[in-house]
Amino acid sequence: MSPQGTAHREGIDSLTGAAGLARALRTHEVDAIVGVRDIMFVRLKQAEDELESSRNQLRALTAHLLSVRDSERVAIARELHDEFGQALTSLQLGLAWLARNVKPAQKPLLTKIGALSDATTSLIRSVKNITVELRPGALDELGLAKTLKSSAREFEGSAGIPCGFRTNTAGATFDRPAAVAVYRIVQAALTNVARHARASNVTVALMKRTYDLVVTVRDDGKGISRKLIDSQNSLGIIGMRERTVALGGTFTLASSRSNGTLLTARIPLSRVVIGPATAA
Repeated sequence: MSPQGTAHREGIDSLTGAAGLARALRTHEVDAIVGVRDIMFVRLKQAEDELESSRNQLRALTAHLLSVRDSERVAIARELHDEFGQALTSLQLGLAWLARNVKPAQKPLLTKIGALSDATTSLIRSVKNITVELRPGALDELGLAKTLKSSAREFEGSAGIPCGFRTNTAGATFDRPAAVAVYRIVQAALTNVARHARASNVTVALMKRTYDLVVTVRDDGKGISRKLIDSQNSLGIIGMRERTVALGGTFTLASSRSNGTLLTARIPLSRVVIGPATAA
């Protein structure tokens, strides 16, 4: 081969070697990039799993705290009824005895006894109301549907806002802890309406569907901003949501200035209904 051909061949071999080296480097870079991507994917998946685990732990803790709070409410209600309530009743009976045995001429004393008796009666009424708020005994006596209907009437009387109630759960038997949770959700919702909504009408519904029990509270008020709905300071909304999630359900809050607010708690029937109910 001529010197020129040899040089040409060496040049080709050199270029081929350089191209091969370039390909090898690119392949190495691609492998490195793929490796980094896989590592990042694994780490991202681990972070997502850890976040989900933390979220589940927080929900479990919240559910436990809500359960403990409900138990404490029952204990406090019992103490108020058994101790404070009985003491006030004894005081009222004593004042009544004094009123019967004081001479008619002792008008200042009679007036004072009458005033103390009225104050005691007011305290007894307050204790009864607080006890009902702490432990809704009506759930045991009336059941969930009738208790919610009664709550709607009481809300209408105290807030001065018409409040309707509808249900198709006649004859249903509810698990008591679940019934308490539903009652607390509606109670918190009506409290928010009274304090913030400026509504002129409210409707509470307890409806049995094919697979779910659907609880709704609708008002025609000024609505709630998305910022407030998502705020960590909205403890009432957080409590309603966590009570729903603890029962395996979903909680939504839709609101606008023109349409008011619609709260919906959708709970699996298997978690709340333990007896038959009329069909939807």
